[in-house]
Amino acid sequence: MLTLLNTFKERNYSLFFTGQGLSLIGYWIQSTTFNWLLYQLTDSALMLGYLSAAINLPVLLLLPFAGSLVDRFDRRRLLIVLQVLFTVQALALAVLTHFDLLTLPLIVFMGCLMSLLTAFDGPSRQAIIPQLVTNRDNLPAAISLNSILFNSSRAIGPPLAGWIMAQTGPAPCFLLNAVSYLFMISALLLMHLGKPSIGGGKPGRRQGAMDNLRLILSLPPLRYLIFSYMLVAVATMSVYVMLPVWAGEVMGSGPQGLGWMMGGIGAGALIGAALIGTQREPARLWPMFRLAAVLLGLALILLSVSHGLWLAMLVTLLLGLAYIAQGVAANTLLQLSIDDEHRAGVMAFYLLAVFGSIPVGNLLGGWLSQVLGLHGAALTGGLAVLAVTALFWPTSTRIIRDLAEPEVPPAPARDLERVEVTE
Repeated sequence: MLTLLNTFKERNYSLFFTGQGLSLIGYWIQSTTFNWLLYQLTDSALMLGYLSAAINLPVLLLLPFAGSLVDRFDRRRLLIVLQVLFTVQALALAVLTHFDLLTLPLIVFMGCLMSLLTAFDGPSRQAIIPQLVTNRDNLPAAISLNSILFNSSRAIGPPLAGWIMAQTGPAPCFLLNAVSYLFMISALLLMHLGKPSIGGGKPGRRQGAMDNLRLILSLPPLRYLIFSYMLVAVATMSVYVMLPVWAGEVMGSGPQGLGWMMGGIGAGALIGAALIGTQREPARLWPMFRLAAVLLGLALILLSVSHGLWLAMLVTLLLGLAYIAQGVAANTLLQLSIDDEHRAGVMAFYLLAVFGSIPVGNLLGGWLSQVLGLHGAALTGGLAVLAVTALFWPTSTRIIRDLAEPEVPPAPARDLERVEVTE
């Protein structure tokens, strides 16, 4: 824990942490409100899945190329421009909602716009973190703190959104999000960034999306992390997208229940991120990465037999813990395995697993819920996560075994013994 706290001695990172924390609370307020309005306008689990997939499609298409482009620009300036655009989009949603002008085509368009901006914002936030710390030993803690921040805001934002919607309606939620981006903009303007202090920041050949993909495919640990996490994320998102339907039809608790369920995910995610954040050695992170997947599969299966709100909240706590623990472990292992020249490009493929799995999972979730019902879809998702984990178990075992072996095995001595016996 002291390692995590020492990171706040870094002035630039402290500014980033504070500004991003307030901004992310606003983001989750808007996200929860947006999902609830989309469900109200469609009144169909199948349509909710289809439209959520369409809204998140820009992330799926743009992330690999956006990551390569981010490496070519000043990351702080790019983030400032993106936060201004996010602010304008949130203000537009607030005005449209207040005057009852938000139709289904408009909400889909506004969601696609936010998805497009996120494709550039995600890699930028990931890639700037090494520039914010001057001591490389603080990098794993900074990465983990970033995930803890993201998920603690997820624990605060959704319940707050549910309460605000119940008291005043959805428009103030969008307005609060617009205001929250001002804190992030202020933090970025107050930073004093020179050359990247980690990774060298040396100019080199600009990496394209295919260069970064070839790098990932050529290294088994990177390949395993990204592809296994992507498959698990698809199965998880197929259930996550249906939470408004769970709150409305199974729990009968409306927007307040949705807020509590998403808050449970956020609280569990905070615990999972904190557990991973205390680990700095890859040899310990790898086993935690795959064990988190096992817990995630079991939690989804438990959700499939849930009916009451309180049991569902307990399950969502486990879901958040397991899913984010695996994601933070993957994030930390990737960040420690790549240089600054490839950072944004490679991390874009990690974000593709995070965000790009959403449209695929949404389509799958809508279809499964229509065919099997909500409980059947959750059971299918849990079994799929366990099947993917079992499929990649031999690969992860080899990686963990290689880490446990000494870096310089005493091969010469064994060879000498074999020569003596032969003679």
